Amino acid sequence: MLKKPVHVPHVMPEAYDYKKPVPFSRAMRVTLPGATLLFVSGTASVDEKGTCAFKGDLKKQAAKTFSNLSEVLKAGGASWKDVVKMTIFLRDMKDYDEFNLVRNAFFRKIRLSPFPASTCVEARLCWPDLLCEIELTAVFEE
Repeated sequence: MLKKPVHVPHVMPEAYDYKKPVPFSRAMRVTLPGATLLFVSGTASVDEKGTCAFKGDLKKQAAKTFSNLSEVLKAGGASWKDVVKMTIFLRDMKDYDEFNLVRNAFFRKIRLSPFPASTCVEARLCWPDLLCEIELTAVFEE
């Protein structure tokens, strides 16, 4: 088994480089015989400076989150077609319909099929300005 962290400094700094450092990797790529797994940490609307982008705007935060996730997948050698599971964390479940509009539009745009397994939960997120966060698991062959 080979395990390697994935970095996307052009999109988001590492969490351990934040003003208040947090010890986790953006993603962990695990290579096994016959398959590679990519475990993507909870990702949100964070900009290249490590701050929350689009405060107060769920749709823009969700779109930025999907964009950030796309970059993490790419850096890990995967794509959305390899995503088998996503977990969505919303600050307030009342935002689910609005979030789902963004997710549906994104999946249509990239022509994703089949859709990954998915769970959505209401959660207190780590920063008060974040309205959504998503973690992913991807499985692929090289």
